[in-house]
Amino acid sequence: MSKIDRRAFLSRSASVALGATLVSVPGLMPGDRTFSHAQFLPIPNLMDNSPMDTDARALRSLAQIYFDGAYEMDADKFASIFHPSSSVTKVGDDGNVSVTPIATWLAAVRNLKAPKQQGLERQDQILSIDVEGELALLKLKLQIPPRYFTDMLSCLKVNGTWKIAQKVMTSKT
Repeated sequence: MSKIDRRAFLSRSASVALGATLVSVPGLMPGDRTFSHAQFLPIPNLMDNSPMDTDARALRSLAQIYFDGAYEMDADKFASIFHPSSSVTKVGDDGNVSVTPIATWLAAVRNLKAPKQQGLERQDQILSIDVEGELALLKLKLQIPPRYFTDMLSCLKVNGTWKIAQKVMTSKT
């Protein structure tokens, strides 16, 4: 490859999700190819001990606790991964945006019947994990029949531990 071709190739980059971890790959432009959780590709061994891989593993664990909390309607599991100052934001049935402090949301969770108790099927999916330093965005899909949810979880690494700072959600039946 000539020097000019190589520079042109290296100047084109985009974020690509590999194994639910977004990494920058030289030579790709947005829309060229994106891999998601549904198209899981293993992360190369060179990255096994990298901070990015460690963060991705920690965020996948956080997502699993989140999924378990939703299936079991376990407010204590949720409380363990949400920062105490976080909130839940959604567009209500009336078309208005509602922002609910996490303590209020957790109180509501305590009064809901768990899908697990109802014997309902579980479908959880990590769509993407995007990490930038001490900031991460998780995009998740899950079901609590009869509703299907897409949640965007803004996470911050607080004292070395990932916590959900903001949950923005939408659902459909």
